[in-house]
Amino acid sequence: MKLNVMRTDCTNPYDNLATEEFLTMNAKEDEVTLFLWQNAHTIVIGRNQNPWKECNVEKIKEDDARLSRRMSGGGAVYHDMGNLNFTFIARDDLYDISKQTDTILLACRILGISAEKTGRNDLLVDGRKFSGHAYFSSNGYNYHHGTIMMDVDFGDMPKYLRPSAAKLKSKGVDSVRSRVTNLKDYLPKMSRKKLITTMQDALIEAFGRNYGGTPVEVELPEVPQDLKDRYASEEWRFGTKIPFEKEIEHRFEWGEIDVQLHMQGQTIDQCRIYSDALEFRIFDELEKNLIGCKYDAASIVQLGIAPETTAREREVLHLIADAVE
Repeated sequence: MKLNVMRTDCTNPYDNLATEEFLTMNAKEDEVTLFLWQNAHTIVIGRNQNPWKECNVEKIKEDDARLSRRMSGGGAVYHDMGNLNFTFIARDDLYDISKQTDTILLACRILGISAEKTGRNDLLVDGRKFSGHAYFSSNGYNYHHGTIMMDVDFGDMPKYLRPSAAKLKSKGVDSVRSRVTNLKDYLPKMSRKKLITTMQDALIEAFGRNYGGTPVEVELPEVPQDLKDRYASEEWRFGTKIPFEKEIEHRFEWGEIDVQLHMQGQTIDQCRIYSDALEFRIFDELEKNLIGCKYDAASIVQLGIAPETTAREREVLHLIADAVE
């Protein structure tokens, strides 16, 4: 098994997200890659999120920050140069979320920080989040990425992020700021740059120890410009709004959901489903299945009878059916 380490000085989120996807879709058998990267003054939303609800889009534009959308599910996050991003990339045979998460926890222990995993995808120290994770898989190619907050300017977070009251209540907090912390508080006084390089070195050491090998630093490949352009495009970042007569919002244990429906007569003509759920593919399927369906409870519930329908898809369909007037 080969352990690759790749780092970049690029702080453009569109280029970095494109690089992450390119590395993932070109991963080879019998290798695991750890990609370390940073974004400057950036808000990153999950694949299925609505930027107009999750973020203060006007403030982002006013402050010349960047709004970007990733391939994985989950919620919106703020990146600045006090945050370190990591990505584990592997084919199915070596992709192990538990082992990858343990690598982050081991890196913290190497630095004398006692951290723990909790909830769907968070790492905590003293009860506060310093790292959130999300995941992407396609045809045997996978990545597991996340943030490590070393010295983030938390004053910027509430300016750009708009978590719902239901989400904050589910976390037992009253603001986005109250549930996060920086690891600089647990390390000797260091400059921001030193904090980042110290954590990078700890991650690389933990990567080798946890996988029982010697990580080798390799150069990043050339990433096609059209892939970078896609991540920078308005179409990818903001999506296409639809006119809608019916909106259904709900928070499940596994995430929030916002369903927008446009009807043509008695038929669902357009559908858009937004969510911060870590599982992202089901919403594409639900949208496709709902378009053309008759707008009545029985017809919508009927969509969930197919054997390939997942339990979460059925939950969403029953939610929509119950809301039909």
